[in-house]
Parts: sequence; structure tokens; C-alpha cells
Amino acid sequence: MKVTKLLATLALLLPVMAHAGGWYAGLDAGSASSDATVNEYGFLGDTTAQGNDTTTGWRLRGGYQFGRFFALEVAYVDFGQVEYHFDPDDCPFGAPGPCPFDVRSSSNGFVGTVRGILPIGDHWFMNAQFGYGKMRVDANEIGGAAIETSIDHDTFHFGIGGGYRFNEHWEILLDYSEYNQEDLGETLGGNSGSYDLGETSATSVGATYRW
Repeated sequence: MKVTKLLATLALLLPVMAHAGGWYAGLDAGSASSDATVNEYGFLGDTTAQGNDTTTGWRLRGGYQFGRFFALEVAYVDFGQVEYHFDPDDCPFGAPGPCPFDVRSSSNGFVGTVRGILPIGDHWFMNAQFGYGKMRVDANEIGGAAIETSIDHDTFHFGIGGGYRFNEHWEILLDYSEYNQEDLGETLGGNSGSYDLGETSATSVGATYRW
């Protein structure tokens, strides 16, 4: 009897689950805030400086939703180009200050995402996501020694969001996500050091179409 009731319940839920699931694609755009730190190790002391910048970022994504509560997606993310101004307290080789310098950096790549979805009523929903991907980072010093470097690195990200579904095809999404970056081993001003890209926080609004 219990098995019969369970099968009957599943039969009633299957049309709802099939309606909620399926393929989708979306485009998001918004503000991307990035920070960076330079750590330089010289013979006469360390040089450390921080910088941050905000630019426009975007994300093109596509995936498949399994039922009402779970989806897998792949996205191409581009954080645009940011410029960092560093003004360290201690200059390399103990040289007298000031010794400011500027770095231009861009970051983009592909990430995979596991998305959990919580429906609220017939139209509203909330979601939380986490994932992993590969990002391409290009960085170069503006003026000065004109140092340039590029690297492909692992990226872990997580985020939360919410949205509104207008009908079976269209919905809008407000999303906040954080992407970790990686240290770039580099030589700055003749010393050994690292260019730590820190975190990028992206706040975006997007539209999703479902088939």
C-alpha cells in the first residue's frame, strides 16, 4: 500500500518537475570590484602596497536544470580591464620615496557552477551557487619597467542571488558572486615578489531564457 501511494505521488510530481527543468541560457552584466596586493622582497626590506578598482563585468551562461531545485551550468566570465595604483610606504632597495607605480590587469575565462534553487511561490526564487574554473589573467606595469605577465589559473567562486520568473521561458536574476584570484610570481623593480590579485566581487543583473 505504501509503495502504491509513493508511486502515485511520484506520478503526480513528474509533470511539475519536467516543467521546471530543462535547458536554459542567460546573459548577466554589472559591476566587478577587484583588489590586488604587491609584495616585493628586497635585500633592504619588504615593499607592500594595495590597490583596487571597479569596472563593468559580464557573464554568458548556459546549463540544464534538473527539476525545481538543482542546476548545472557553464559560463564565460569577463571582468573587463582594471588599473591599480600602488603607493608603497617602503621603496625597493631602500630608495627614498615616493615610488608609486601602476598596473593594468584583465581577467576572463570559463567556470562551471552547481546551482541550488529555492522556489518561493509561483514566480519568485532564490539561489546559491559554487563552482570552479580556469581564468586567463594578463597584467602589465604602466610605465616604469613595463613588466608584462600572463597566466592561466584555477578559480573557485561562490554566490547568492534571487529572481522573478515571468513565464515558462523568461526570468530575471540579481546575483552577487565572489571569485578568488591567484598570486602571480613576478620580478618587480629588480627584486623577487608576487602580484596577488586577491578577490573579484561581481554584482549583476541578468536575463534567462528557458526552452
